[in-house]
Amino acid sequence: MSVKADVQSVLRACGLVGARAKPIHGGWASWTFDVDGQFILRIARDDEVAAAHRREERLLPALAEAVSFTVPVPIKVGVDQGHTYMLYAKIAGRQLAEGDDLDRLGGMLRELHAFPADRARELLGCPGTGLDWQRQYQESWQWMERDVLPATDQRVAVTAAYARFVESAADFEPVLVHRDLGIEHILSDDTGRPQALIDFEDATVGDPAIDLAGILAGLGPEATKRVLKSYSKSVSWERVHFYWWMGSAHAVHYGRSTDDTALIQDAASEMIRRMGFRF
Repeated sequence: MSVKADVQSVLRACGLVGARAKPIHGGWASWTFDVDGQFILRIARDDEVAAAHRREERLLPALAEAVSFTVPVPIKVGVDQGHTYMLYAKIAGRQLAEGDDLDRLGGMLRELHAFPADRARELLGCPGTGLDWQRQYQESWQWMERDVLPATDQRVAVTAAYARFVESAADFEPVLVHRDLGIEHILSDDTGRPQALIDFEDATVGDPAIDLAGILAGLGPEATKRVLKSYSKSVSWERVHFYWWMGSAHAVHYGRSTDDTALIQDAASEMIRRMGFRF
């Protein structure tokens, strides 16, 4: 498949003939492009991601009306030559950085998680229960055992830590979660005030602790504790820690699927480092 040819075809389908698309690198789920500095175009890499785009299409307009911050609202969605795409207006801002207003970010998370869970379940078409969340992690052990354990000499420790989490995985109050809230998906304005959350492909109803893991990975424990303080709701730090090191496990899994040996080695080492980190 020629991604370049697909982009030009999708741009024509969007009525943007002659527009220039600049790739935005780094995403695993979609091919993403900045179109003339005015729009963001995302093209799903596979059918699973295409289904996620459709869930976003249903969720984001309702979420935009419910929160004080900005989220991307699709203005054009469709399928072109078998590829699902989504176009939305580019949101101004830059990636969250150290020194930004983390109190504001805590408030944004509180708003996101306050979106009515039943409405989110309806829009996303997900069970959104603690038991379903637990089931997902029980099933994920298959790829953990196949892809992640062979990449480390700490198999016993990883197996035990994973089993401990799964045992109590259902012990939380389900809320709407972003589920991929790395700092690259949090946009701040020029003054350092967070103003937008983007890329809701993985959004679901689940454990609120998972939305702190990306902040921990990007800015460290002290910044994460500040966000938690302004979030002002109880979140298990132990669960945040689990989701943090699982982020590296997902990277190993992705490296296996793309035969990226360097990524596998680096991510496996980082996973063990995170597991042993003491806060």
